[in-house]
Amino acid sequence: MKIKLGIRGSTDAINHIIVKIDDLMLINANNLFLAGDEERIKIGKNLVQLLDSLSRDHEISVSENVANEIEKELNLKNNEIKKYSN
Repeated sequence: MKIKLGIRGSTDAINHIIVKIDDLMLINANNLFLAGDEERIKIGKNLVQLLDSLSRDHEISVSENVANEIEKELNLKNNEIKKYSN
């Protein structure tokens, strides 16, 4: 099963991160544009844990541009999302 990562928002701001698994789409509940730094860091850690867990049995796919935007928005420093870019 291939899992894809995406973002939702405008050119100025990311509102949500999308995890697409076949026909199922998971979207984070909090609007990232309105969330504070503490909440973004928490979402980032949870997203990395989810992807690390899913990557054991499934292929994760994310474009390099999307990976860069997610890492910037969630204050991720160690290329935790970029490692899944294709």
